[in-house]
Amino acid sequence: MPSLAEDVRGKSDAGHIKELLTSDSANWKSLYLQSIERAYSPDPYPIGAFTNPSIILIHERHFRVSHFSEGRWRKIDYSRGTGILTPAGLPRLVRHDSVGKVLNCSLLVLPQETLDFVAREVQKPSTISDRPFFDDPVISDLAFSAMSALRGGAPDFYAQTAAQWISAHLLLGATKGDEWRQSLAKERISDYRLVRVLEYIEAHFAERLDLGVLSKVAAISPFHFATLFRRAVGTTPHRHVQHIRMEAAKAMLIDTDKAILEIGLTCGFGNASHFASAFRRQFSQSPLEYRSTHGQFKKRKRCPIE
Repeated sequence: MPSLAEDVRGKSDAGHIKELLTSDSANWKSLYLQSIERAYSPDPYPIGAFTNPSIILIHERHFRVSHFSEGRWRKIDYSRGTGILTPAGLPRLVRHDSVGKVLNCSLLVLPQETLDFVAREVQKPSTISDRPFFDDPVISDLAFSAMSALRGGAPDFYAQTAAQWISAHLLLGATKGDEWRQSLAKERISDYRLVRVLEYIEAHFAERLDLGVLSKVAAISPFHFATLFRRAVGTTPHRHVQHIRMEAAKAMLIDTDKAILEIGLTCGFGNASHFASAFRRQFSQSPLEYRSTHGQFKKRKRCPIE
């Protein structure tokens, strides 16, 4: 089966598209995101029948698109945050009716296997309806937040969680989704399981820690684990892992003379760039600046040995 990126690239009209940002840059596997700019053309063009469900979200204040359906063209006016929800395997033929305007939009492709997994968890059919006009503030907020996280170098762990939440919302809808989340609020991870997970994170923060790994430690499903962890700890698993890694990195910057790259790798970051970006977001300083301000290692080396 092709990857999410291969699925998109094999079916996109690349000639009129300028790619501004893609989740390939962060090596995301659990969710595909693409921010694009499409040049105006009066000619109709197909939106590929991806093998996974997709959502297109419009960035413009107003944009008109015509969809060819049942033998005729149907005009739809979109505004920022609205878009198109397309089930897996469904082709579209569209045409831009906002003459001369460049279209800025985001493409989100959700793995069908994630949708299937969540459907089993919530005991719902893993099908979503075709919606040429899609207006869901929860999904658009999640998608724009995911785009910001992508720009900040968030790992695939973040994408995993986002994909599951989007799937749950699509399958349950706003009302049923709220009811389901309220029912989860009455549950909790038993103390010994939570302690075991937190201890595991402390001992293995340098390793790949995704929902699959941590939910196995807790002995519950990944989908329920993410929700129950947040209820119990007050933050998401990803943010907690990030916090532990940052605290370890701070200590190493202060107390050792290890190279910054070595510290980043030791604390579970894939490369120096991701480490520096995450550190600056957290502390408003680069690792080097933080070490220069707070580091004690060189001072201790100057002290005479007693």
